[in-house]
Amino acid sequence: MNVSRLMGRNSKRRVGRIGLLALITALACAWASFPAPAAWAEPAPPVITTPTPRPTATSPALSWREKLLLTPEAQRRGQIVFLPWVVKENSRRALEAPPESFAYVVKPGDTLWTLALDFGRDLDTMSCATTPLGADVEALTPGQEITVPALKDLCHTVTPGDTLQNIAYAHGLTVADIVAVPWNGFLLPPYTVRPRQRVLLPGARPEAKPRPDHRQVSIMSDDWANTLYRDWPYGDGHFIWPVTGPISQAAHDGHWALDIAVPEGTPIQAADRGTVVLAGWSPVGYGFRVVIDHGNDYVTLYAHLRDIYVEKGQVVGKGQTIGVSGSNGNITGPHLHFELRDFGVLTDPQTLLPR
Repeated sequence: MNVSRLMGRNSKRRVGRIGLLALITALACAWASFPAPAAWAEPAPPVITTPTPRPTATSPALSWREKLLLTPEAQRRGQIVFLPWVVKENSRRALEAPPESFAYVVKPGDTLWTLALDFGRDLDTMSCATTPLGADVEALTPGQEITVPALKDLCHTVTPGDTLQNIAYAHGLTVADIVAVPWNGFLLPPYTVRPRQRVLLPGARPEAKPRPDHRQVSIMSDDWANTLYRDWPYGDGHFIWPVTGPISQAAHDGHWALDIAVPEGTPIQAADRGTVVLAGWSPVGYGFRVVIDHGNDYVTLYAHLRDIYVEKGQVVGKGQTIGVSGSNGNITGPHLHFELRDFGVLTDPQTLLPR
């Protein structure tokens, strides 16, 4: 065989091998850079539940008028203890938010939702705060004066076929009871109502009842949501205790919450998974507080915190530390004030917590 022909064949083979090797290398690099399907991707790291403490929260500076509102006990102890529900100053006097109805001047940023949280009212009851009729019954304007209903009041929205007589009968009231409420605006008989009208029913708030079987079911782990579904905003409705300690005040008329006595600095846990809707200072008695919407018609509130480890809009897992207990706001000693709303209605948290 001709030597030059043999060398040519060997040279072509080498070139072919080099080209094949280059093609394989290019395909391998392309495959490595191609994103893996979601099903093959490794799970996201778990939510870090050990908080990084922020600087200790400090109460806002008090004006001289606010200092006059300090309780004698607070003055003796040299600590800032706010009177309950100091909400506004009108002319020469400061008003408190008592269990009864009271007037309030709307501030920028107020909504019926935030006012219900701050004043310890049911969200549905706050619907009877502006006017009984009109397209703007839920609209709030800074400077507008509204009437915050009493704790035991109920707001009824009229549906077709309703009469004042059957509304009164259904809630154990008389027509005279309803007409006597100035906010309702009934002046002269015959008293008629129209669909979508709001009627404030005095003292008709029913006792909130727990949903069935919530205290008998086992409390499921939230680990699955802490990995692949870190941003899952919905709780499962099976609550855990936010902190362990003796109950210093149980739920009762005028205090639809649990006060759990714990030393200052005790970690506070989210009772269920959800989204933080408020985190910070409340000017009306709660001190520093966190509010979590669990996305399943439940909302929880944690008040008098010394430090807060979460922010508005953040999704937190069940059992995640959201802050530590403190002694600010309307308080005479360190404890956690814990509220639970079911469909906007304040309920007794113990009826929904495990035994």
